[in-house]
Amino acid sequence: MSVIEKLAVISDTITKLMDFVASDELVKPDFEEYLKTVSSNNPSGGGIQALLIPYIFERRLTKERKTIIELYQNSIQDISSEEKEILACLSKSLNSVFEIRRVLSNGFELYNLLNEKMYKVLSLVKMNNFRGITPGQFAMCRIFPMKDEYYLLEVSNVISSYNKDEVYKYVIAKIIEEPETGYEGNLKKQEQIELLVADFGRKFLECFGSDEVITTNQYADNLINMFNAYCEEDGQKPSKDDIAANIKTVECNRYFTVSDFKNSYSNFMEKSLEGFASHSSVYDIGIVYDMELGLFVIPFYQTFCKIYEVDDYKSIQGYKDCVKNFLENDKIPANIIKKIAEKYGNFIERTNEIMQTSYSLDELLNYYKADSVDKKIYSSSNVLYASKVFEQMMRLVTQKEEHKPKEGADYSHVGRNDKCPCGSGKKYKNCCMLKE
Repeated sequence: MSVIEKLAVISDTITKLMDFVASDELVKPDFEEYLKTVSSNNPSGGGIQALLIPYIFERRLTKERKTIIELYQNSIQDISSEEKEILACLSKSLNSVFEIRRVLSNGFELYNLLNEKMYKVLSLVKMNNFRGITPGQFAMCRIFPMKDEYYLLEVSNVISSYNKDEVYKYVIAKIIEEPETGYEGNLKKQEQIELLVADFGRKFLECFGSDEVITTNQYADNLINMFNAYCEEDGQKPSKDDIAANIKTVECNRYFTVSDFKNSYSNFMEKSLEGFASHSSVYDIGIVYDMELGLFVIPFYQTFCKIYEVDDYKSIQGYKDCVKNFLENDKIPANIIKKIAEKYGNFIERTNEIMQTSYSLDELLNYYKADSVDKKIYSSSNVLYASKVFEQMMRLVTQKEEHKPKEGADYSHVGRNDKCPCGSGKKYKNCCMLKE
Protein backbone atom coordinates (compact mmCIF):
# COMPACT_ATOMS: atom_id res chain seq x y z
CA MET A 1 0.00 0.00 0.00
CA SER A 2 1.46 3.38 -1.04
CA VAL A 3 1.65 6.35 1.34
CA ILE A 4 -1.25 8.06 -0.47
CA GLU A 5 -3.38 4.90 -0.31
CA LYS A 6 -2.53 4.43 3.35
CA LEU A 7 -3.53 8.02 4.19
CA ALA A 8 -6.76 7.59 2.26
CA VAL A 9 -7.72 4.42 4.18
CA ILE A 10 -6.88 6.07 7.51
CA SER A 11 -9.00 9.13 6.69
CA ASP A 12 -11.85 6.92 5.48
CA THR A 13 -11.77 4.87 8.69
CA ILE A 14 -11.87 8.01 10.86
CA THR A 15 -14.82 9.32 8.82
CA LYS A 16 -16.66 6.01 9.39
CA LEU A 17 -16.04 6.29 13.13
CA MET A 18 -17.50 9.79 13.14
CA ASP A 19 -20.54 8.65 11.16
CA PHE A 20 -21.01 5.78 13.62
CA VAL A 21 -21.06 8.21 16.57
CA ALA A 22 -23.67 10.34 14.78
CA SER A 23 -25.99 7.42 13.96
CA ASP A 24 -25.62 4.53 16.45
CA GLU A 25 -28.62 4.23 18.77
CA LEU A 26 -26.43 3.70 21.85
CA VAL A 27 -23.61 6.12 21.08
CA LYS A 28 -25.50 9.05 19.52
CA PRO A 29 -27.51 10.04 22.64
CA ASP A 30 -24.40 9.70 24.81
CA PHE A 31 -22.44 11.98 22.47
CA GLU A 32 -25.24 14.54 22.61
CA GLU A 33 -25.02 14.49 26.41
CA TYR A 34 -21.23 14.75 26.15
CA LEU A 35 -21.58 17.90 24.03
CA LYS A 36 -23.68 19.51 26.77
CA THR A 37 -21.02 18.85 29.38
CA VAL A 38 -18.03 20.13 27.38
CA SER A 39 -19.54 23.15 25.64
CA SER A 40 -22.27 25.65 26.40
CA ASN A 41 -22.28 27.17 22.93
CA ASN A 42 -24.01 24.40 20.95
CA PRO A 43 -21.11 23.77 18.56
CA SER A 44 -21.80 22.86 14.96
CA GLY A 45 -19.83 21.88 11.88
CA GLY A 46 -16.11 22.11 12.54
CA GLY A 47 -16.74 22.62 16.27
CA ILE A 48 -18.51 19.28 16.58
CA GLN A 49 -15.83 17.57 14.50
CA ALA A 50 -13.15 18.93 16.87
CA LEU A 51 -15.04 17.40 19.82
CA LEU A 52 -15.58 14.08 18.06
CA ILE A 53 -11.89 13.14 18.20
CA PRO A 54 -11.50 13.28 22.00
CA TYR A 55 -14.92 11.64 22.40
CA ILE A 56 -14.01 8.71 20.13
CA PHE A 57 -10.69 8.09 21.83
CA GLU A 58 -11.51 8.79 25.47
CA ARG A 59 -15.12 7.73 26.02
CA ARG A 60 -16.12 4.32 27.40
CA LEU A 61 -19.68 2.96 27.40
CA THR A 62 -21.63 -0.08 28.65
CA LYS A 63 -21.02 -2.03 31.84
CA GLU A 64 -17.94 -3.58 30.22
CA ARG A 65 -16.57 -0.04 29.61
CA LYS A 66 -16.06 -0.61 25.90
CA THR A 67 -14.35 2.05 23.80
CA ILE A 68 -16.09 3.68 20.84
CA ILE A 69 -13.72 1.82 18.52
CA GLU A 70 -14.68 -1.52 20.12
CA LEU A 71 -18.39 -0.70 19.80
CA TYR A 72 -17.87 0.26 16.16
CA GLN A 73 -16.06 -3.00 15.40
CA ASN A 74 -18.84 -4.99 17.06
CA SER A 75 -21.41 -3.28 14.84
CA ILE A 76 -19.67 -4.17 11.57
CA GLN A 77 -20.38 -7.55 10.01
CA ASP A 78 -17.70 -7.49 7.32
CA ILE A 79 -14.59 -5.42 8.02
CA SER A 80 -11.49 -5.41 5.81
CA SER A 81 -8.09 -6.45 7.14
CA GLU A 82 -6.71 -2.98 6.36
CA GLU A 83 -9.44 -1.33 8.43
CA LYS A 84 -8.91 -3.78 11.30
CA GLU A 85 -5.22 -2.91 11.31
CA ILE A 86 -5.91 0.83 11.31
CA LEU A 87 -8.48 0.53 14.12
CA ALA A 88 -5.95 -1.42 16.20
CA CYS A 89 -3.41 1.35 15.61
CA LEU A 90 -5.91 4.11 16.40
CA SER A 91 -6.67 2.35 19.69
CA LYS A 92 -3.05 3.04 20.69
CA SER A 93 -3.31 6.78 20.09
CA LEU A 94 -1.41 9.14 22.36
CA ASN A 95 -2.73 12.55 23.44
CA SER A 96 -0.07 14.77 24.95
CA VAL A 97 1.70 18.13 25.10
CA PHE A 98 4.62 18.42 22.72
CA GLU A 99 7.35 20.95 22.10
CA ILE A 100 7.72 21.50 18.36
CA ARG A 101 11.37 20.88 17.52
CA ARG A 102 11.21 20.89 13.70
CA VAL A 103 8.64 21.55 10.98
CA LEU A 104 9.09 19.05 8.13
CA SER A 105 7.69 19.01 4.60
CA ASN A 106 5.26 16.23 5.58
CA GLY A 107 4.95 16.53 9.36
CA PHE A 108 6.79 17.50 12.54
CA GLU A 109 9.47 16.44 14.97
CA LEU A 110 7.85 16.64 18.39
CA TYR A 111 9.22 16.25 21.92
CA ASN A 112 6.66 14.81 24.34
CA LEU A 113 6.91 16.80 27.58
CA LEU A 114 5.06 14.08 29.50
CA ASN A 115 6.98 10.89 28.67
CA GLU A 116 10.16 12.73 27.54
CA LYS A 117 10.42 11.03 24.15
CA MET A 118 10.99 12.37 20.61
CA TYR A 119 8.50 11.59 17.83
CA LYS A 120 8.66 12.14 14.10
CA VAL A 121 5.02 12.37 12.96
CA LEU A 122 3.47 12.41 9.50
CA SER A 123 0.51 14.67 8.81
CA LEU A 124 -2.75 13.27 7.46
CA VAL A 125 -3.51 16.65 5.83
CA LYS A 126 -1.50 19.13 3.76
CA MET A 127 1.11 21.05 5.74
CA ASN A 128 -0.29 24.41 4.64
CA ASN A 129 -3.05 23.72 7.18
CA PHE A 130 -0.42 24.37 9.85
CA ARG A 131 0.79 27.79 8.72
CA GLY A 132 2.06 29.79 11.67
CA ILE A 133 3.26 26.77 13.64
CA THR A 134 7.00 27.16 14.28
CA PRO A 135 9.76 25.43 16.28
CA GLY A 136 9.77 26.39 19.95
CA GLN A 137 6.00 26.52 20.25
CA PHE A 138 4.02 23.97 22.23
CA ALA A 139 1.17 21.94 20.78
CA MET A 140 -1.49 19.68 22.25
CA CYS A 141 -1.61 16.83 19.76
CA ARG A 142 -3.00 13.35 19.32
CA ILE A 143 -0.77 10.94 17.43
CA PHE A 144 -0.93 7.21 16.73
CA PRO A 145 1.59 4.54 15.65
CA MET A 146 1.37 2.43 12.51
CA LYS A 147 4.11 0.19 11.09
CA ASP A 148 7.05 1.95 12.79
CA GLU A 149 5.68 5.39 11.90
CA TYR A 150 3.60 7.94 13.78
CA TYR A 151 0.72 9.91 12.30
CA LEU A 152 -0.73 13.22 13.45
CA LEU A 153 -4.43 12.82 14.14
CA GLU A 154 -5.19 16.31 15.46
CA VAL A 155 -3.67 19.51 16.84
CA SER A 156 -6.15 20.82 19.40
CA ASN A 157 -4.14 23.83 20.57
CA VAL A 158 -0.89 25.69 19.86
CA ILE A 159 0.75 27.69 22.65
CA SER A 160 3.46 30.35 22.46
CA SER A 161 6.92 29.62 23.85
CA TYR A 162 6.42 32.65 26.11
CA ASN A 163 3.76 30.70 28.04
CA LYS A 164 6.13 27.95 29.16
CA ASP A 165 5.04 28.29 32.81
CA GLU A 166 1.40 27.63 31.91
CA VAL A 167 2.39 24.68 29.70
CA TYR A 168 4.46 23.19 32.52
CA LYS A 169 1.55 23.60 34.95
CA TYR A 170 -0.72 21.77 32.53
CA VAL A 171 1.82 18.94 32.08
CA ILE A 172 2.15 18.47 35.84
CA ALA A 173 -1.62 18.54 36.28
CA LYS A 174 -1.92 15.93 33.53
CA ILE A 175 0.59 13.64 35.29
CA ILE A 176 -1.32 14.03 38.57
CA GLU A 177 -4.59 13.16 36.84
CA GLU A 178 -3.15 10.37 34.66
CA PRO A 179 0.27 9.25 35.98
CA GLU A 180 0.68 6.73 33.16
CA THR A 181 1.03 9.59 30.65
CA GLY A 182 4.39 10.35 32.27
CA TYR A 183 6.00 7.12 31.04
CA GLU A 184 3.77 5.21 28.59
CA GLY A 185 5.53 4.64 25.29
CA ASN A 186 8.98 5.25 26.80
CA LEU A 187 10.42 2.01 28.19
CA LYS A 188 13.54 3.74 29.57
CA LYS A 189 11.39 6.19 31.53
CA GLN A 190 9.26 3.35 32.89
CA GLU A 191 12.37 1.45 33.98
CA GLN A 192 13.65 4.59 35.72
CA ILE A 193 10.37 4.92 37.63
CA GLU A 194 10.37 1.20 38.56
CA LEU A 195 13.84 1.58 40.09
CA LEU A 196 12.70 4.71 41.89
CA VAL A 197 9.63 2.94 43.30
CA ALA A 198 11.78 0.07 44.61
CA ASP A 199 14.40 2.40 46.11
CA PHE A 200 11.84 4.66 47.78
CA GLY A 201 9.96 1.61 49.08
CA ARG A 202 13.07 0.38 50.88
CA LYS A 203 13.63 3.86 52.33
CA PHE A 204 9.99 4.17 53.43
CA LEU A 205 10.30 0.97 55.49
CA GLU A 206 13.62 2.18 56.93
CA CYS A 207 12.09 5.54 57.76
CA PHE A 208 8.77 4.49 59.32
CA GLY A 209 9.14 0.77 60.05
CA SER A 210 5.87 0.04 58.22
CA ASP A 211 4.32 0.43 54.78
CA GLU A 212 1.70 2.84 56.14
CA VAL A 213 1.59 5.79 58.53
CA ILE A 214 -1.66 7.38 59.70
CA THR A 215 -1.90 10.95 60.98
CA THR A 216 -4.02 14.07 60.46
CA ASN A 217 -3.79 16.57 57.62
CA GLN A 218 -2.21 19.06 60.06
CA TYR A 219 0.87 16.84 60.40
CA ALA A 220 0.94 14.91 57.12
CA ASP A 221 3.09 17.51 55.33
CA ASN A 222 5.77 17.20 58.01
CA LEU A 223 5.98 13.42 57.60
CA ILE A 224 6.02 13.66 53.81
CA ASN A 225 8.76 16.30 53.95
CA MET A 226 10.79 14.11 56.32
CA PHE A 227 10.53 11.23 53.90
CA ASN A 228 11.35 13.40 50.88
CA ALA A 229 14.43 14.74 52.67
CA TYR A 230 15.53 11.20 53.49
CA CYS A 231 15.16 10.20 49.83
CA GLU A 232 17.49 13.00 48.73
CA GLU A 233 21.12 12.07 48.21
CA ASP A 234 22.85 11.82 51.60
CA GLY A 235 19.53 12.60 53.27
CA GLN A 236 19.26 12.22 57.03
CA LYS A 237 16.91 9.61 58.44
CA PRO A 238 14.40 11.32 60.76
CA SER A 239 14.52 10.37 64.42
CA LYS A 240 11.82 8.20 66.01
CA ASP A 241 10.92 11.13 68.27
CA ASP A 242 10.40 13.46 65.28
CA ILE A 243 8.17 10.89 63.59
CA ALA A 244 6.21 10.17 66.77
CA ALA A 245 5.63 13.91 67.31
CA ASN A 246 3.86 14.09 63.94
CA ILE A 247 1.65 11.01 64.25
CA LYS A 248 -1.73 12.19 65.56
CA THR A 249 -5.25 10.82 65.57
CA VAL A 250 -8.53 12.56 64.83
CA GLU A 251 -11.02 12.92 67.67
CA CYS A 252 -13.71 11.15 65.65
CA ASN A 253 -13.55 9.23 62.37
CA ARG A 254 -15.98 10.75 59.89
CA TYR A 255 -16.08 11.40 56.16
CA PHE A 256 -17.00 14.75 54.61
CA THR A 257 -16.27 16.86 51.55
CA VAL A 258 -13.03 18.86 51.72
CA SER A 259 -13.53 22.00 49.64
CA ASP A 260 -9.77 22.72 49.61
CA PHE A 261 -9.24 19.87 47.12
CA LYS A 262 -11.16 21.77 44.42
CA ASN A 263 -8.41 23.75 42.70
CA SER A 264 -8.01 24.62 39.04
CA TYR A 265 -4.83 23.57 37.26
CA SER A 266 -3.79 27.24 37.11
CA ASN A 267 -3.35 27.50 40.90
CA PHE A 268 -2.76 23.90 41.96
CA MET A 269 1.04 24.36 42.16
CA GLU A 270 0.65 27.12 44.72
CA LYS A 271 -2.05 25.15 46.58
CA SER A 272 0.07 22.00 46.65
CA LEU A 273 2.99 23.96 48.08
CA GLU A 274 0.71 25.18 50.87
CA GLY A 275 0.08 21.53 51.74
CA PHE A 276 -2.62 19.66 53.64
CA ALA A 277 -2.04 21.71 56.80
CA SER A 278 -3.51 24.78 55.08
CA HIS A 279 -6.93 23.08 54.87
CA SER A 280 -9.46 24.53 57.28
CA SER A 281 -10.91 21.14 58.30
CA VAL A 282 -9.16 18.39 60.25
CA TYR A 283 -9.29 14.84 58.90
CA ASP A 284 -7.22 11.66 58.93
CA ILE A 285 -4.67 10.86 56.23
CA GLY A 286 -2.96 7.60 55.38
CA ILE A 287 0.55 7.82 53.92
CA VAL A 288 0.73 4.41 52.28
CA TYR A 289 3.58 2.87 50.28
CA ASP A 290 2.68 0.18 47.76
CA MET A 291 5.89 -1.68 46.89
CA GLU A 292 4.72 -2.18 43.32
CA LEU A 293 3.24 1.24 42.53
CA GLY A 294 4.76 3.75 44.94
CA LEU A 295 3.65 6.38 47.46
CA PHE A 296 -0.03 7.26 47.99
CA VAL A 297 -1.29 9.99 50.30
CA ILE A 298 -4.93 9.09 50.99
CA PRO A 299 -7.34 11.35 52.89
CA PHE A 300 -9.81 9.48 55.16
CA TYR A 301 -7.78 6.26 54.91
CA GLN A 302 -8.26 5.42 58.60
CA THR A 303 -11.97 6.30 58.41
CA PHE A 304 -12.36 3.89 55.49
CA CYS A 305 -10.61 1.13 57.46
CA LYS A 306 -12.79 1.81 60.54
CA ILE A 307 -15.89 0.98 58.49
CA TYR A 308 -14.61 -2.63 58.38
CA GLU A 309 -13.16 -2.67 61.91
CA VAL A 310 -16.20 -1.73 63.98
CA ASP A 311 -19.48 -3.59 64.33
CA ASP A 312 -21.64 -0.46 64.26
CA TYR A 313 -20.21 1.01 61.05
CA LYS A 314 -23.38 3.06 60.50
CA SER A 315 -22.33 5.23 63.43
CA ILE A 316 -19.48 6.59 61.27
CA GLN A 317 -20.66 9.84 59.71
CA GLY A 318 -20.62 9.67 55.90
CA TYR A 319 -19.73 5.95 55.79
CA LYS A 320 -21.52 5.29 52.49
CA ASP A 321 -20.00 8.31 50.75
CA CYS A 322 -16.59 7.25 52.05
CA VAL A 323 -16.89 3.75 50.56
CA LYS A 324 -18.25 5.21 47.32
CA ASN A 325 -15.33 7.64 47.12
CA PHE A 326 -12.70 4.95 47.67
CA LEU A 327 -14.26 2.76 44.98
CA GLU A 328 -14.82 5.50 42.39
CA ASN A 329 -11.71 7.60 43.02
CA ASP A 330 -9.21 6.89 40.23
CA LYS A 331 -6.35 8.08 42.47
CA ILE A 332 -6.87 5.05 44.72
CA PRO A 333 -5.67 1.98 42.76
CA ALA A 334 -6.87 -1.60 42.95
CA ASN A 335 -3.76 -2.53 44.96
CA ILE A 336 -4.84 -0.32 47.88
CA ILE A 337 -8.34 -1.83 47.88
CA LYS A 338 -6.84 -5.35 47.76
CA LYS A 339 -4.55 -4.47 50.67
CA ILE A 340 -7.55 -3.45 52.80
CA ALA A 341 -9.58 -6.47 51.64
CA GLU A 342 -6.75 -8.78 52.77
CA LYS A 343 -6.63 -7.01 56.14
CA TYR A 344 -10.37 -7.25 56.81
CA GLY A 345 -12.11 -10.57 56.17
CA ASN A 346 -15.53 -8.89 56.08
CA PHE A 347 -14.51 -6.42 53.37
CA ILE A 348 -16.48 -7.71 50.39
CA GLU A 349 -19.54 -8.67 52.45
CA ARG A 350 -19.75 -5.25 54.10
CA THR A 351 -19.02 -3.36 50.88
CA ASN A 352 -21.83 -5.21 49.10
CA GLU A 353 -24.13 -4.46 52.02
CA ILE A 354 -23.33 -0.73 51.92
CA MET A 355 -23.38 -0.38 48.12
CA GLN A 356 -26.31 -2.81 47.67
CA THR A 357 -24.36 -4.97 45.23
CA SER A 358 -23.36 -8.62 45.06
CA TYR A 359 -19.81 -8.56 43.67
CA SER A 360 -16.93 -10.87 44.36
CA LEU A 361 -13.67 -9.01 45.05
CA ASP A 362 -12.46 -9.57 41.47
CA GLU A 363 -15.78 -8.38 40.05
CA LEU A 364 -15.73 -5.28 42.24
CA LEU A 365 -12.18 -4.40 41.18
CA ASN A 366 -12.93 -5.01 37.51
CA TYR A 367 -15.98 -2.75 37.73
CA TYR A 368 -14.58 0.13 39.79
CA LYS A 369 -10.82 -0.15 39.20
CA ALA A 370 -10.62 -1.51 35.65
CA ASP A 371 -7.80 0.81 34.56
CA SER A 372 -5.47 -0.10 37.41
CA VAL A 373 -6.37 -3.79 37.05
CA ASP A 374 -5.61 -3.81 33.32
CA LYS A 375 -2.27 -2.00 33.55
CA LYS A 376 0.34 -0.91 36.06
CA ILE A 377 -0.24 2.73 36.98
CA TYR A 378 2.46 4.13 39.24
CA SER A 379 1.78 6.70 41.94
CA SER A 380 1.68 10.26 40.59
CA SER A 381 4.12 11.21 43.38
CA ASN A 382 6.78 8.84 42.07
CA VAL A 383 6.14 9.76 38.42
CA LEU A 384 6.41 13.47 39.24
CA TYR A 385 9.66 12.87 41.13
CA ALA A 386 11.13 11.45 37.90
CA SER A 387 9.69 14.21 35.67
CA LYS A 388 12.06 16.79 34.18
CA VAL A 389 9.19 19.25 33.72
CA PHE A 390 8.28 18.97 37.43
CA GLU A 391 11.91 19.50 38.42
CA GLN A 392 12.14 22.62 36.23
CA MET A 393 8.77 23.95 37.40
CA MET A 394 9.67 23.57 41.07
CA ARG A 395 12.92 25.41 40.38
CA LEU A 396 10.97 28.26 38.74
CA VAL A 397 8.46 28.42 41.62
CA THR A 398 11.30 28.48 44.17
CA GLN A 399 13.10 31.23 42.28
CA LYS A 400 9.92 33.33 42.15
CA GLU A 401 9.45 32.90 45.89
CA GLU A 402 13.07 33.86 46.55
CA HIS A 403 12.94 36.90 44.28
CA LYS A 404 9.61 38.44 45.20
CA PRO A 405 9.73 42.26 45.20
CA LYS A 406 10.60 43.54 48.65
CA GLU A 407 7.70 45.33 50.31
CA GLY A 408 8.16 49.09 49.99
CA ALA A 409 11.22 48.78 47.68
CA ASP A 410 11.78 51.71 45.30
CA TYR A 411 12.47 50.51 41.75
CA SER A 412 11.83 53.88 40.12
CA HIS A 413 15.50 54.26 39.18
CA VAL A 414 15.65 50.87 37.41
CA GLY A 415 15.45 50.88 33.58
CA ARG A 416 13.11 48.50 31.74
CA ASN A 417 16.03 46.61 30.20
CA ASP A 418 18.28 46.67 33.29
CA LYS A 419 18.87 43.51 35.29
CA CYS A 420 16.23 43.18 37.99
CA PRO A 421 17.53 44.22 41.45
CA CYS A 422 15.86 41.18 43.03
CA GLY A 423 18.66 38.97 41.72
CA SER A 424 16.64 36.75 39.38
CA GLY A 425 18.97 37.42 36.45
CA LYS A 426 16.06 38.57 34.28
CA LYS A 427 15.47 41.99 32.82
CA TYR A 428 13.39 44.24 35.09
CA LYS A 429 10.56 44.42 32.52
CA ASN A 430 10.29 40.60 32.55
CA CYS A 431 10.45 40.24 36.33
CA CYS A 432 9.47 42.55 39.20
CA MET A 433 8.05 45.21 36.87
CA LEU A 434 5.33 42.65 35.97
CA LYS A 435 4.72 41.82 39.61
CA GLU A 436 4.27 45.48 40.48
